[in-house]
Amino acid sequence: MKNTRNPMRTASKLPGDEPPLSREWKKEIARRVKDFDDPLRYMLVSEFTRKFILYYNVTSDSFAMNDPTLGTLFKRRRAAESVKKLLGRGVTVVKFTAKRGKLKRLSPFVGILRQSRPNRAFESGR
Repeated sequence: MKNTRNPMRTASKLPGDEPPLSREWKKEIARRVKDFDDPLRYMLVSEFTRKFILYYNVTSDSFAMNDPTLGTLFKRRRAAESVKKLLGRGVTVVKFTAKRGKLKRLSPFVGILRQSRPNRAFESGR
């Protein structure tokens, strides 16, 4: 039975009949491959001490305690920063690498007491 609706559908089934990719498509494919190969990821973290760290999970809108595998990994820092703005103070963006199925933290620990807090002795003029 012949396809009478769309003659191009049956004509394009031959091997080597595909049209060449445009320059934009080639750039997009190269960008996606590079993005896929890059193991660098970002996570939103609220750090109190080294033993008490909260990792943000976007899907449940909650924090997981002391288990980075339960947090959401972002491919792009810009996306993590935009979600961080919605969460408010006390949340930092931390770099991770995801190689061979394991997470490894790349950013140094920054406790909640070391985060940008104004120096009150300096403000009072002492």
